[in-house]
Amino acid sequence: MNDTANLQYKLSRQAYHAENIGRLRSAANDYRRALLLDKNNPTPYLYLGYVLKKLGENAAAVQVYSLAADLSPKTVNAWRDSEISEDIQLRSHDADEMIRTHFTRLHRKAITEYHRLHPSAALDRIYQALWCSTHDQAFSFGNEQQRPHLFYVPDLTPRAIFDPSVFPWCAALESAHEQIREEYHQLTLNPDVNRAPYIEANATELDASWRPLIGSTNWASLHLYKDDKKNRLLISLLPITCTLLEQVPLLKTAGQPREVLFSILEGNQHIPPHYGLANTDMTVHLPLITSDQAGIKVDGQVHHWQQGRVFLFDDSYLHESWNRSAEARVNLLFGAWHPDLSMDEQNAISASFESRENWNRSRSI
Repeated sequence: MNDTANLQYKLSRQAYHAENIGRLRSAANDYRRALLLDKNNPTPYLYLGYVLKKLGENAAAVQVYSLAADLSPKTVNAWRDSEISEDIQLRSHDADEMIRTHFTRLHRKAITEYHRLHPSAALDRIYQALWCSTHDQAFSFGNEQQRPHLFYVPDLTPRAIFDPSVFPWCAALESAHEQIREEYHQLTLNPDVNRAPYIEANATELDASWRPLIGSTNWASLHLYKDDKKNRLLISLLPITCTLLEQVPLLKTAGQPREVLFSILEGNQHIPPHYGLANTDMTVHLPLITSDQAGIKVDGQVHHWQQGRVFLFDDSYLHESWNRSAEARVNLLFGAWHPDLSMDEQNAISASFESRENWNRSRSI
């Protein structure tokens, strides 16, 4: 045990003793000091959150609990493991319950506020929508093949693959795919532009099948937008691409697209089967550099990428992708709203996302 870990342990033991004899404020202060020594250890968060709740500071407690969950989702699910100590089970269960209650109320509050400003909007199914991992009630998906792990709107027509011919913006993208490909090529020659791993190195929730891709440019990206934050350099270098994207009903939060990127899958790589984030959108791929040895499987249906031909699917269905050639496969990739959602429904969903993101940014220890 290094010096920092040793000091953190001593402070935590000191805090635990203070908690047990009723000196809750002293315990909270020491747990906080222990936490600040190593913010990547989720355990002190769990203990601090529990004491803050005992002190009646529920708003502070749920912030600390949710920060622990961000570090490691296992922290708030530990109560389900019979091998875990009773003390951890108790605190973990409390964290899970508080987080679920908080985020479910936050969603309903956001939709209610949007509805107050737009009283004629038909929002019944958005009121019933849920944040999958933090909903406060048991639920089941309407279609067994769909398993979004972030956000789910019941009663939205399940459809794994969409027909691009019914969306005029798909034809516009296809007609300009050579120009988009040339803009991408120019990016690769720019010394100020660097690819990044699509899956960051700290992605601890993925199993061993993902190991070749975690923190690796085996699957790389050049993001124009990521988590609704724009890359001003890339956008300035892609005038044709960005003009074409203005015609697309892009998935947005706070007025900015949530994610637009060039997805680069190197040769002889495989993206394992997985479910995506939500059933509220279509994942759009425009292949720019590909071969007949690269493709995707969605809901059991195999599709081989065709250069310049758009492919649309709902990534809340089980899907996987591969590139068995020796050369990199490059697709323009982004999310567009599910066509069955009205503008008011889209805006209300965005309001829920913005409310959650604003709260997350406001958290403190």
